[in-house]
Amino acid sequence: MASKEQLRKIAIYCDSYNPKTDHSLNMTSEVYEEKFESCENCSHFTEDGKCNIDLIDKVLTSLAMEQDLKS
Repeated sequence: MASKEQLRKIAIYCDSYNPKTDHSLNMTSEVYEEKFESCENCSHFTEDGKCNIDLIDKVLTSLAMEQDLKS
């Protein structure tokens, strides 16, 4: 399972990232002022913590390969 930091990085680089729209949340609340992308906020992220289009491992692998090229 990816860490919360990895889930944030994946969302930034994922071409299929699609933020959930939850109209039940009060978006004017101070709690929600700081917005960030994360797989946890994506419509493809399931209740059991998986990507329903199976992109977490693919994007993580791509990020790891990019890091290897920089070092």
